[in-house]
Amino acid sequence: MTIELRILSGSRAGQRERFDKSLVTVGRHPLSDLRFDPDADLDVSTRHAELREADGAWTVFDQQSTNGTFVNGERVATHRRLLSGDTLGFGENGPTVEVHLADAPRATVASGAAAAAPPRRDTNQRIAEAVQLETASLKRMFALALGALIVIAAVAGGLWQRRASSREAELLALIARSESASVPLARTVAAMQARDSQFSRLLAERDSSLQREMQAGRTMIAGRPSSASMARLSERVTQETRLRQAITLMDFPRVHDLNDPAVAMIVSDLDGTFVAATAFSVSSAGLLVTNRHIVRTPSGQAPRRIRVLFANTTEWRPARLVRVSDDDDLALLQMEEGAPFPVVAGVSRAGRDTRVGSPVATIGYPHAVDTPMEGAGLDVRARTTTTAGTVSKRLTDVLQIDSYAGKGSSGSPVFDVRGHVVGVVYGGEAASGGRIVYAVPAERLASFLTSAGAGSVLR
Repeated sequence: MTIELRILSGSRAGQRERFDKSLVTVGRHPLSDLRFDPDADLDVSTRHAELREADGAWTVFDQQSTNGTFVNGERVATHRRLLSGDTLGFGENGPTVEVHLADAPRATVASGAAAAAPPRRDTNQRIAEAVQLETASLKRMFALALGALIVIAAVAGGLWQRRASSREAELLALIARSESASVPLARTVAAMQARDSQFSRLLAERDSSLQREMQAGRTMIAGRPSSASMARLSERVTQETRLRQAITLMDFPRVHDLNDPAVAMIVSDLDGTFVAATAFSVSSAGLLVTNRHIVRTPSGQAPRRIRVLFANTTEWRPARLVRVSDDDDLALLQMEEGAPFPVVAGVSRAGRDTRVGSPVATIGYPHAVDTPMEGAGLDVRARTTTTAGTVSKRLTDVLQIDSYAGKGSSGSPVFDVRGHVVGVVYGGEAASGGRIVYAVPAERLASFLTSAGAGSVLR
């Protein structure tokens, strides 16, 4: 029985297909009998359905398609009998076809009186003819198979070329978006120059390095790069573009001005080993937050002494350890003289502005006095370093940041777009060269401060 399929909608609307065989495959696969456009008819699966004829009846079988097969608007569970006039839909919003069934023309047999009996042939002749027919059949099958392989290879090559061209176009568009973010980034660098020349210098150097990489990337794309090379460049540009866009969303000068005076450099004497780190003030009476590992020896002993130097000052002041957290790398110090002290703008209770991808700023003393400052050795005027970053992961007990930290960054406050503390730096991924930074999240810091009776700074 012949089946005719009249395409009512989709990219092939208005076309007809007629089949005189018992199995008709439907899908976007290049070898489908009823093939739909692989780019336009996206509701159709690669191998969507089969139409099968048995004993003069046609049945549609869904091939576990993604969007389903429908007969007259009703979804087919596994299979369903077809009648002339039925409407087949491939996907609820995909192309539709109208089914028309007709008896195929059948060969007629002449009556015995009119038909002449064929002459009888000898056995050798009949064997030779059978061998010839079989050989011809095998040749046709081989030719068809070879033709199919050539078609498949051509289609696969075309698809690969299309995908490669698409990846190249996407990467070029990504590079263009990253380059367009350079203008607002330059404004941020200029605005921070007077406040934190180290921040401006590092950001400008990083931007210049990325510009060179992107120019090299454009040249590489023109030369037909490998998939691995394109993937590496795409990952690098994506990460830097995200950082650039995040920086333009954050008012770094304002965050710096609100909090810089309250960030201090500390030196802890742990049985003769001097450890430099960062702390920040959470009360005008001189209560400071830092890391537990800065003020505890490996055996758990308290430091012999602690000295504190607030930002933009030259006087080292004494402080003492008053509390450590049992669960997190947090500790509280109390200044012993010099009140009142500057205080950070606030500590976030829940860190609601630290979703993955959110911009953050870290203010601290990476590499302590080894960074450029006025003076030499410990006789310096403390100058903080501001670092831009983005939140890359958020766990119950860890806030992960794509930023920069180094020796001396421990205890540095992490600020959100409001200028509130949302984390306390305590370490990083060693293999990342300081680019992946770990911090105690805001919620755990807020709980620690509340238990210590220092909740007035919470926002």
